[in-house]
Amino acid sequence: MPFDGDDFKDFKELKKIPKRSKKYIYVGIAVTVIPGILLGGYIGKKLAQFLEVFDLYAPDISEDDE
Repeated sequence: MPFDGDDFKDFKELKKIPKRSKKYIYVGIAVTVIPGILLGGYIGKKLAQFLEVFDLYAPDISEDDE
């Protein structure tokens, strides 16, 4: 199979390329995902307040359990 990675061990130039640390990958994911979740929650909260203030959507408060 040509793509198993063993075919390129003979090239010295490819050995000089530094490998990426997984620490930087995890930091990048955290820096992207955490603010995205926080910003999405903030925007959703503000949108719900906007819809309720202008009476475009108001959730019914009723007791369906009884």
